[in-house]
Amino acid sequence: MVTPPSSWSSVLQGIIKSSGERQRLASSLGVTSMTLSRWASGESKPQRQHLIHLLQVVSPTQRPELLEALEQIYPDIQSWLTENTPENIPSDFFAQVLSIRTTTTESLRFWRISELILKQALAQLDPNHLGMAVKLVQCMRPGPDGKVRSLRERAGKGTLPWTADLEHDVLFLGLESLSGYAVEVRHIVSDDDLRQNKTFPAIQDTYEVSAAAHPIRFEGRVAGCLLASSTQVNYFSQQRLNLLTTFSDLIALAFDKSDFYDTSMIDLRVMPKPDIQRPILAHFRQRVTAKFQQARYQQKYASNADIELEAWKELESELLRLSSSQIINAYH
Repeated sequence: MVTPPSSWSSVLQGIIKSSGERQRLASSLGVTSMTLSRWASGESKPQRQHLIHLLQVVSPTQRPELLEALEQIYPDIQSWLTENTPENIPSDFFAQVLSIRTTTTESLRFWRISELILKQALAQLDPNHLGMAVKLVQCMRPGPDGKVRSLRERAGKGTLPWTADLEHDVLFLGLESLSGYAVEVRHIVSDDDLRQNKTFPAIQDTYEVSAAAHPIRFEGRVAGCLLASSTQVNYFSQQRLNLLTTFSDLIALAFDKSDFYDTSMIDLRVMPKPDIQRPILAHFRQRVTAKFQQARYQQKYASNADIELEAWKELESELLRLSSSQIINAYH
């Protein structure tokens, strides 16, 4: 027998049972502890903005139960949450990005700018923590044939169910992906529901329901794309797509001019599915360590960045060979 959802007041009572948590929530909401207790007892009802804010500040582990209970009373609460997206990027944020671009050393510039922009993009695209990942996806350097064959997820930030820092959750992407499609066509693309079959390619990774990608461009050339994935269906309204476009244009400042490739150089291939890639990519660190030891033994100098890039190129080649063999086998 299915247990009916608890009333939202009962759920709130359980959340504020701890005096410390009750005080934290009251402080975050700008109300008194007594007001919280009255909401929990049903003596008074919070305003719409207080409910939205409560869902933002409550513990992530308690949010799903609270949201489900609130939906019994406020059936359109999901729309309240998805409508509550800031339309404009603060002017002081632009100033901060430009300051980092002009004052940071070349070795730190990519990480400092991308970290700042990814955090701001996530905060504005998912202000209510409904579940989102924002990733910077970069073109791999061309091989001996002078062609870019794949993209690599380079950095990312997320809200639950994703982890906060997605730097180590790396995948190679190609023609099978929304990111690859955005890079190929050089304009923003979105998919309202990745679970449905579409005319253009879009694999669905863990937790993804809807997604949008915008190419990172400079002087007609492309360095990759900014990818946003949501747990919600139909999440990427025109307002959010406009924000993604601006953040994508801003994050171009993190790259060197040599990171941008002419479209004639971009010839993406199909990459293996995520569940096939992850066991292979899990050994990246061991591969880098082995290369460092080999360089030391041979008394060759190589920077950390050079050795890591060499390891990524080897992994890309392995995955491309694996993908090619799978395609050949599919036709036999």
